[in-house]
Amino acid sequence: MRPPRGQSLVLLCLTMLLVTVMVCLTLSFSLKIREKMETQSVADLAAYSGAVATARTFNSIALMRRAQTAHLVAATGTMSLISWTSMMRANLNASRLAAAGCPAAAEALEALDSKNEEISQKWHELDAEAGVQTYNIHILTHHLAYLQGMMFQQLQESVGGGEKSFAEQLAKLANEGSRFPNELRAGPTPVSLGELSYATTGGFDHAVDMAMASRGYEFITRRQGIPAINAAGGLLGAISAAGGSLRVIRGGGSAYWGAALGHGGRADKTWFTWAEDHAVVEVTFPGCAPFRVTAFAGVKATDRQDDSDNHWWSPSSPVLGNADPGMEKQYRHTLLPCWPREYCPTTFVGGMAYNTSDHSDDNIWAQPKIFALAQRDYKERGLRADPWNLLFRFRFTPGRDSTFDNHGLHLADGTDISVQSALATGLAYYHRRGHWNEPPNLWNPFWRATLVAADIDSGGDLRRGGTDIPDTVGGPAAEAYRQLIRAGYRGVH
Repeated sequence: MRPPRGQSLVLLCLTMLLVTVMVCLTLSFSLKIREKMETQSVADLAAYSGAVATARTFNSIALMRRAQTAHLVAATGTMSLISWTSMMRANLNASRLAAAGCPAAAEALEALDSKNEEISQKWHELDAEAGVQTYNIHILTHHLAYLQGMMFQQLQESVGGGEKSFAEQLAKLANEGSRFPNELRAGPTPVSLGELSYATTGGFDHAVDMAMASRGYEFITRRQGIPAINAAGGLLGAISAAGGSLRVIRGGGSAYWGAALGHGGRADKTWFTWAEDHAVVEVTFPGCAPFRVTAFAGVKATDRQDDSDNHWWSPSSPVLGNADPGMEKQYRHTLLPCWPREYCPTTFVGGMAYNTSDHSDDNIWAQPKIFALAQRDYKERGLRADPWNLLFRFRFTPGRDSTFDNHGLHLADGTDISVQSALATGLAYYHRRGHWNEPPNLWNPFWRATLVAADIDSGGDLRRGGTDIPDTVGGPAAEAYRQLIRAGYRGVH
């Protein structure tokens, strides 16, 4: 009887098979870990880039809103000058009334009318130019509002996970030189868009009170105790030539936004732009008692569809009247159109506002959280791309085949796990050094960026009812995350 031989060879073959499988598994796992780190790096870079872009956009909007304010103040300042110079017409009318009641001032009356004819055309030209200047300032203010909207739209495209997003652009860079150029891609991040929308809607922002923006309240512009005004030429020269004088006893004026003629008013209401001047004017001619009269002048501008624009002065006289005629006032002082009409009439051009209605630290005061999702689709490789990802059948018992597959595309129950996901979170936050308790706003350019945990707020914390993370990653990854959280997982911190 011959002794059995070859037993060691069988054991060696089985051992080598096991070693081969172990080596292949080690290669497969280590490469997937490396690829996961690469995917996570893309997500981290995209999230931080999105947060930086958000902070820079908010800072730019804040500066543009300040520029808008400056433009609106300039427009109101021009309106104020229209009103103030219109007081010259009121003073002229007051002088005519005084001269008409004083026989000794007959020559002065004739001189006043002559001077009025001399300067009237130039006055009308300057008045019209001032209206055009206000209109042009309004155009620039609207352009700044348009730029804010355009920048915000570009920001949304940059963080939304689409073709123009940071995540997609970085994924393309990471794919360069790869055997599988379409494997790494960006995933959609609607949560980021929702966070941006929430941060810039709702609430009332900080008070947009630019009332009296150009000349201050009456107590600033009040002209008290001014001595008699004399001049060598012009209208005052005609009064002085007759030995007369003009004195402002009580005067003041202002320019502002408001629903009616009166001091004060917020610029975020459906109101007009007003400017007004008023004074008690005293005109004195030799041999006659001082003549006193209350003088007014003002201008009102509104949007193009509103025809209640006005420009007036008083007292009235047959020569100068008391207002621009007919459509002249509308032509000179109408501003840009206003839509939708439910928010009109208005001359205020608003910019983007920050949501101040959310005062809760649970939602970090509405500061926008920017998600970035990078995904690697292993199906792009196919089943034969990597030799260490083994796929073979073997039989240990008659009639039953078993399959070994370490591609990692499906679980035993058929669940598709072929997409590797990496999620990162950036935050655009407001911080002004030395003003730690200042609430976030879009008036000051103090927005910054950082990376944060995905569950930094209630919306990202599944334990507090937030669904931001599973809503973003979706699929089996979302369910796996839910199960981990239920089991006490705290890895997102």
